[in-house]
Amino acid sequence: MLGSLESTGSDLATGNVWRLTERGRQQAWQYRWLTATRTRTHITRDPRLLADRVAWNKVFRRSFWDRHAFTFPEGRLYEDTPVMIPAHYLAGSVDVLHEHVYHWRVREGSITRRRTDVTGVRDRIAACEQVSAFLAGRDEAQRRRYDVSCLRDDFLYFLEGMTLGSAAYRTAFMAGAGAFLDRAGSSVLDGLPVELRVKWRLVRERRLDDLLAVLALERTNGPGVFTVEGLPGRRRAGHPGVAHGDSRLGRSDLPAAARLSAATWRTDGRLGLRGYAYIRNLPADTTLHALKWGVLRAAEGRQLRKVPVRSVTAPEATVNSGQELHSYDRAGFEMVIDPRTLRPGRWLVGMVVSSHGVLRRAAVRALDAASAQPLVHDLDAGRRAVLGYRDGRLELAVTRLPALAQAHDGGTGILRLTGQLYGGARPQALSLTLEGTEEERTCPVECGEDGRFAVRIPLAELAAVPPPPHRAPREVEPEGGARWRGLLLFPGGSRVPLAAAPDLPPPATACPAGELVVDLTGEPVVDGARWTAEGGLCVEGTGGGTGGDLVLRHEALRETATVAVTRREGRFAARVPPGSSPKSSRRAAGTCGSTAVPYGARRRSSPGSRCTGRTEAANWPWSGVTATGWPCTRAPPCRSPTGARTAGACCAPPTTRRSGPSRCATPSCTRAATPLGPSTPNSCGAAPTPSTSGSPRGARGGRRTSRRRRSPSSSTAPPGTRRWRGPGAS
Repeated sequence: MLGSLESTGSDLATGNVWRLTERGRQQAWQYRWLTATRTRTHITRDPRLLADRVAWNKVFRRSFWDRHAFTFPEGRLYEDTPVMIPAHYLAGSVDVLHEHVYHWRVREGSITRRRTDVTGVRDRIAACEQVSAFLAGRDEAQRRRYDVSCLRDDFLYFLEGMTLGSAAYRTAFMAGAGAFLDRAGSSVLDGLPVELRVKWRLVRERRLDDLLAVLALERTNGPGVFTVEGLPGRRRAGHPGVAHGDSRLGRSDLPAAARLSAATWRTDGRLGLRGYAYIRNLPADTTLHALKWGVLRAAEGRQLRKVPVRSVTAPEATVNSGQELHSYDRAGFEMVIDPRTLRPGRWLVGMVVSSHGVLRRAAVRALDAASAQPLVHDLDAGRRAVLGYRDGRLELAVTRLPALAQAHDGGTGILRLTGQLYGGARPQALSLTLEGTEEERTCPVECGEDGRFAVRIPLAELAAVPPPPHRAPREVEPEGGARWRGLLLFPGGSRVPLAAAPDLPPPATACPAGELVVDLTGEPVVDGARWTAEGGLCVEGTGGGTGGDLVLRHEALRETATVAVTRREGRFAARVPPGSSPKSSRRAAGTCGSTAVPYGARRRSSPGSRCTGRTEAANWPWSGVTATGWPCTRAPPCRSPTGARTAGACCAPPTTRRSGPSRCATPSCTRAATPLGPSTPNSCGAAPTPSTSGSPRGARGGRRTSRRRRSPSSSTAPPGTRRWRGPGAS
């Protein structure tokens, strides 16, 4: 940071931040946008710096600090904001570094982490008012931009805590935020999304009860979920039981979402994609309301290709949306892409969706961060296709390789790597660079007349290089050893990553993107994982020595489970049985597993463990079905495609008998149901006998279900699955 200021002459430098918890470090959400270094910039040219309001990650030029006599307010929380934001505006230029320069240790007991603290909300609003007053005499447009950022960010944390806060907290928030909105004027709401516009309008009008009703709906369904009312061109957002006049929907208020569920290379060399796409808050419950087609757009240029799409059922689209107002069960798609028909370059994969008279485009993205892994496939004549992600968007890259590493002799001191050259390429050397350092080793490349190449890699010399020092806090686990990246050096100084065959074994192997890496860590490498017919998980791989077990660690509960590992001919395998968990015979609710849930289980109003998984606890908190001492289950869906009677932990039982699909008593619930079957034993091996009280209720109506006696039923599923299947279902 000092070096940057000395070279650019800027008044302050700011850098990226890690968020540090007991479970390790993650990227601080305030700085997710900080992916590239920008020197001599300014907050008026980069409004994203409005989120850079803390002092920890900055270095100031002393003359600049003294010239403006910056001082932090005493006896107040959030004291950084009234100094940092004015400093950004007063600076002649700012250096923004993408490197992480600070570890933000998150302490849950900190007063700034208390969402419903009266002092905290008052001081936060006062700090924002102080910055707004500073901008008032300088640039009215910048002041309005800052006021909007407060409504999008600073105040939103406290607004979401209104349903949990005391009467004093609610009074303090409504008074402070209402005064802020009165001063800023109604025009400050114009550029906000409709879900924020509705809530801030209710705050400005001091309609606390209606605001709490909207927040309660969002707490159940997630932010930005509403019903769509009116005709095309005059549509408005609706919230049950709340009348508001600022809910006109713009184009950006009905965005499309597209997610990739599976990708496979077929035997004919074509790429098969499966996923789902829908327009948010517009139900996709029929084929006519879920029309879609795929598009490929060249990242460089204007070339566009249409890809035929086959519509399929995708109930996971509704489940993953985390809401219960709309069904997206018909949002699924399947399409096939032939990369051999594409010219070399990067091709962005997108979807066009039509629903209820609305047409939208959306980039296809991964379901989650863990599934955003590249998929490599080698075509003929030195061409390669890599399905991956860039800035979160799915793209298919078709390239012509200068060389491909195909095999090595497995040597321990000197490793001889061989491969194929393409297009007359004649590399001079292979450069190996140690990750996290500037250490580099160069190995000559031998090019043969037959288009083959060979290179000798000194593994012993590479292993003797000390690993980079571990300067991170103790919560951050150090890297397990040394990994060297391979680049081919060509005449003229150009450097190109050396591609490696996907099946190239360690230590010289292919990274997930298909490029050569010399891995000297000695750590096991998992190259296969599949579900077994019994619902277990089989993990296979190479390396890792001769002994040891597979240890599973729960990301939230911090519990561990150990699974035996079998080894054969340099490979290992481990089978994780269903319900593997420490203390499996007496798991607390909230852990994964299987159990029997009797039909007609009653609701317990007192606090305590609930018979529901983490997803259901977030999405259906009104269910409250409990069973003391039972392992937790994921609640089964609520509508049967076969017409069988259904029951589930998340829903009230059906109240009427009728032909056709059976429906849950919850009016808005549209999930597929689980046929009833005989009770099955839980993980202890015995069928549990619950002790429950109260009565089941629906999501909104509080309707009591029938008290007629019913036979018990059960629903079981492998751990981690979202789709339920009854014992008698096929």
